[in-house]
Amino acid sequence: MHEVSLVAELISECERRSAGRPVQLVRVRHASSIAEPALRQAFEMLTEGSRMADTTLEAETFDVELHCGCGFGGALRHDDLIGGSVAVCPACGEVSTLRRTAELELLEVRTVT
Repeated sequence: MHEVSLVAELISECERRSAGRPVQLVRVRHASSIAEPALRQAFEMLTEGSRMADTTLEAETFDVELHCGCGFGGALRHDDLIGGSVAVCPACGEVSTLRRTAELELLEVRTVT
């Protein structure tokens, strides 16, 4: 579950940006290859009992897309990717290399003022 390591990095960056102030909101964009329930579960697990335990996580999804020679064109899900840059077409099983993209992007850290 690589979501945990991504979220651990996210939390570290949020703590750095907040400079000790309580964090009210964290807003992120995540790839369609990351299941939102897994992202939220990792966030809750890693912030439990910490200064960020009451932080609200807002998440929006962006599609990681594949256009395959078989005619498939669409968003990929977690099970369609290997290591984030290798895709398996969900229609025909052909393996393709994708351009590497960030799977999780931090958009906003809102602190209590």
